[in-house]
Amino acid sequence: MEMRFGLIGLGHHGKHGVLPAFDEPDAKGVKLTAVCDVCQENLDYVTRPVEKYLSAEEMIAKAPIDAVYVAVGCDRACGIVMTALKAGKAVICEKPLAATAADARKIADEVKARGSLFAVNFETRYGKRMEILKKWIEGGYFGKIHAIQFDNLWDCHKTFTPTAARRAHLLSLTGGLDCGIHELDQARYLLGGSWKKVRAMGAWFEEPFTPPPHICVVGMLDNDVMISLNASLAFTANIEPREFVDNLYLAGTEGVAIIQGLFSMGETTARLTSRTKCETISIPANGHSSDIALLLAEFANVWKNGPETPHKFASAEDGYQAQLATELAIQDAIENAGRK
Repeated sequence: MEMRFGLIGLGHHGKHGVLPAFDEPDAKGVKLTAVCDVCQENLDYVTRPVEKYLSAEEMIAKAPIDAVYVAVGCDRACGIVMTALKAGKAVICEKPLAATAADARKIADEVKARGSLFAVNFETRYGKRMEILKKWIEGGYFGKIHAIQFDNLWDCHKTFTPTAARRAHLLSLTGGLDCGIHELDQARYLLGGSWKKVRAMGAWFEEPFTPPPHICVVGMLDNDVMISLNASLAFTANIEPREFVDNLYLAGTEGVAIIQGLFSMGETTARLTSRTKCETISIPANGHSSDIALLLAEFANVWKNGPETPHKFASAEDGYQAQLATELAIQDAIENAGRK
């Protein structure tokens, strides 16, 4: 039995990231049966035989669906998610889960109260680097882990291209942490714990946004692991050439891991150096749709076989924790810059 989905939101990511995921070979057990967008032009983009709606509320009430995939901006997500939950639908929601930690908390509480099947699309959990790190951590090669550091530096879109408006919208909501929020989730996915303290500094690159488009975050989890993150949507945004740096460093008492990705070269390398094992692994490039397909399949498997079915997708509580860290970091960066 296939899990029938309705996709809400056919913007850039909905059309080019989520929609193709339903056609990936790994998207087993799911079927897209309805789509929704407030723009008729976006609905016309979809040529497959699905029901089409201009209203999310109408789609949730009338479409032949078991679940909704919410791919609208975080400033619109909360109301749609709450409507779907109250209608008894399973829900996958894009990151960030909501525009504020308070709204993310409201969603997480509603999911818990109803016992709903829910996931946040932190698709990087399905990437090869997370698989490798999980294996190394479970192998005990690091001893006691004390610190993890991320560099996620890219331009999102250029400031001078047709997608500049999308970039500006993302930056107006969460700044450089629109993408960097993945790393805030990865820290907890790999190491557990909840956020105990978060501090940050920001750089604005002469852009007029309230959240910084370039941010440095330092935090501590309640299991005493230190997290540091350099995240940017301003990196090379003003020049034609593109660089995308995606690095991770993990340090423990018995070993370290270094994962270095320079995507302009198409290269990612994972290296483990520990007291008991040294290993180097090349990681092939992967795309949004292929990772989302794995999430869809796992989500459908849990829906079919019950809540105790093993899975790695992020819960509503995970979404809240990531949003909380994001909000605290942005607030601190703004205050440190004297912008309040």
